[in-house]
Amino acid sequence: MKTYGIICEYNPFHNGHIYQIEETRKYGADHIVAIMSGNYVQRGDVAIVDKFKRAQIAVKHGADLVIEMPVAYSIASAEMFARAGVMMLGALGCVDGISFGSECGDIELLRNAAMATFSAATPEKIKPLLERGMSYPAAVQHSIETEHGPILGSVFEHPNNLLGIEYLRAVKTLGLDMDTFTVKRKGADHDSDEIVDGIASGTKIREMVENGDDISAYVPEAMADAIAEYEENDHLAYLDNLEREFMYILRTVAPQFVADTPDVAQGIENRIVQAGRTATSLDHFFELVDTKRYTLAKFRRILLNMYIGVKKTDLAVPPAYGRVLAFNEKGAEILKAASEKEPNKFTIPFTNSLKDLIDLKIPQITRQAELTCRSTDLYMLASRDIRPCAADFTAKIEINK
Repeated sequence: MKTYGIICEYNPFHNGHIYQIEETRKYGADHIVAIMSGNYVQRGDVAIVDKFKRAQIAVKHGADLVIEMPVAYSIASAEMFARAGVMMLGALGCVDGISFGSECGDIELLRNAAMATFSAATPEKIKPLLERGMSYPAAVQHSIETEHGPILGSVFEHPNNLLGIEYLRAVKTLGLDMDTFTVKRKGADHDSDEIVDGIASGTKIREMVENGDDISAYVPEAMADAIAEYEENDHLAYLDNLEREFMYILRTVAPQFVADTPDVAQGIENRIVQAGRTATSLDHFFELVDTKRYTLAKFRRILLNMYIGVKKTDLAVPPAYGRVLAFNEKGAEILKAASEKEPNKFTIPFTNSLKDLIDLKIPQITRQAELTCRSTDLYMLASRDIRPCAADFTAKIEINK
């Protein structure tokens, strides 16, 4: 039994994801577990289709087990997102390696880039660059280029390369004995408008959905059918549908509340509060807070964390559980193998029941589970037709036999 993990969002699940799973199996994996963002994704957005449906489709098209990443980490920085995903794979105790997509497709180059960050991207070297007005990603790239040259520096220009580097850093710093394998992105780059060989980026597909275009050539039939059904019922989720909720928070929140929110530093909370009391729309707010040091994605993550109630203290502890969203017979084998492993420093409970987790009355588990429940209830406001609460307790977990 050779099990590989994929840390993902599947927003939506498309042909590129099928290609990665197929390549991972060709590499030797016979079991695949996906650690997937729930209803919110790392770019600071809501998932267009809810987590239960996305997990169901992922298992139907190649994944064997889908486990939800707790919400505080799914909308955290790339470093925290990657670290949480790697820790959850480590907690299973039976995962042999990690598979991830990258623009370069060169695992050795990515390993060299990851190792370079330990000396070239230290706080002491990055802070002066931030003070010059650079964003954090730009500062890291500049520091790498200065110490290691333009070839290694160019690796940091692409978002999937960056996530891959964070996975490699996490494996190293956590001391996990895991192989790492990268699949070169086939066709369109992340956020690209280009469509190549039947593969379009998630960004392009979401744009097509919003425009009413036909996406059937770029996603599996089950995903196309789900999106059509959600569209017909006004259940597709968009961040803009939460504009009034965000504006309410921005007009009533205190600076200290903002300061306690992840991603907030350097006194930016005062800028956020001032802009929130002046802005007349979400786009207007983003215009008012615009600064070179903070990306738009970071401001979106801050808003979502404020909306859900995630605090900096929530990221000071590791993921406390793994919530199973969907699995097949091979997925059941992964869970069985995990249960038979000797506990390690990462060991956490894995179950499909949030109620069972809350009933354990372990503070960290309770806090993370309650945040997930709250986030799901609030996610149901992001579609044109408002959906009921309590989906985390009523939704059917997919067991594909």
